[in-house]
Amino acid sequence: MGFLEISNNGRYFVKDGVPFFWLGDTIWPAPCAFSEEDLEFYFNRRKQQGFTVAHIMIPWVSFDGNLFAVKEGDTMDNIPMWLNNNPATPNEEYFKLVDLVIRIAAKHDILIVLLPCGGGGGTFIVHHKVITAENARAYARWVANRYKDEPNIIWANGFDMKPWSYEEIAQEFAAGVKEGGANQLMSYHACGATSSSYFHNEDWLDMNFIQTWADYKSIPNMVTADYHKKPHKPVVHVEGAYDSGIEYSIPITSHLVRWQAYVSVLSGGFHTYGHNDLWRKTPYWRACVDSKGANEMTVLKNFFTSLEWWKLQPDLTLFGPQMWKGQAAAISEDGDFAVVYFTNRMELSICIGRVGGGGPVHAVWIDPTSGNRINESIVSGEIYDFTSPACCDDAILLVTKVKM
Repeated sequence: MGFLEISNNGRYFVKDGVPFFWLGDTIWPAPCAFSEEDLEFYFNRRKQQGFTVAHIMIPWVSFDGNLFAVKEGDTMDNIPMWLNNNPATPNEEYFKLVDLVIRIAAKHDILIVLLPCGGGGGTFIVHHKVITAENARAYARWVANRYKDEPNIIWANGFDMKPWSYEEIAQEFAAGVKEGGANQLMSYHACGATSSSYFHNEDWLDMNFIQTWADYKSIPNMVTADYHKKPHKPVVHVEGAYDSGIEYSIPITSHLVRWQAYVSVLSGGFHTYGHNDLWRKTPYWRACVDSKGANEMTVLKNFFTSLEWWKLQPDLTLFGPQMWKGQAAAISEDGDFAVVYFTNRMELSICIGRVGGGGPVHAVWIDPTSGNRINESIVSGEIYDFTSPACCDDAILLVTKVKM
């Protein structure tokens, strides 16, 4: 397994010399809440479903707020994450659990986004004040030295807070990672914001992470804005509304889960999925690994990887002057094909002349819940009115230039 790299144009990832399609998942408390058997089950199934990335936190607060790891079913065997509660002196025994996660993920060809400072709205920065500007560099240096040779690691700076909060700790952490000899890619995991809003021009920031959580309607605008920033860096929407999440004002259905993913990709970025029962590790976590939303991410992955997806460029002008209704679209850089996501059952005018140059184009509908192809046709002209299939709540339209 080679190290993840950035494409020459700064738009996407490359691994082992070929474009790498990022499809992420979140299993935040993996080191402390999941057994080896659990992890084998999880990573094996995610590999089968086509997921390529998993996000975990190194520190995770126990369910009663104490600063130690809790192994399910064995609360008497609590393992401190740091000796004397000082991140500058990590606990070797706890990091053996982190090693296990990384090792099992690598066996299944899944990359790990490592968040060493934790999350929870700055749990270890604000609420407990354990990670500080005085110890962050030493902690990062130690962790980086431990994992610098692991090719399936991506570093996530940050603490699940606004990127302008505690900048001095973030800078110390980034410096420590570099001093520890780690050259893997790094980003910053913010809360309700994007890493670009404060760190875009930092040399240590290789890609931009966006977190929207309940503000998922802002995904298209935030991804598009980051896509157009210079210098170009890959964009990943890493945390939106969790599938079946209980803390939102509306039910988070598989339809909404799909929308978050398709608009992320077609706006120029990548996407990380997440399920409420997995990151919380509820009694239903094994069943949720095969949730409708998760399996429909497989459909998304299979669809895009059947194309030269790395050539896609977001382009809402394919819709002409129509009012935006949540739809998304992208066209290949050479104009050979375009992908349009219809958010609901709707009729939209598409500027197909952008693809066919006025000549005929092949149009096919894809059901995003199954991947089945529906209603193929050959059409021509500059603009064509498409009505999405009545059998689909939302739909993908693939328009391809007909080669004469």
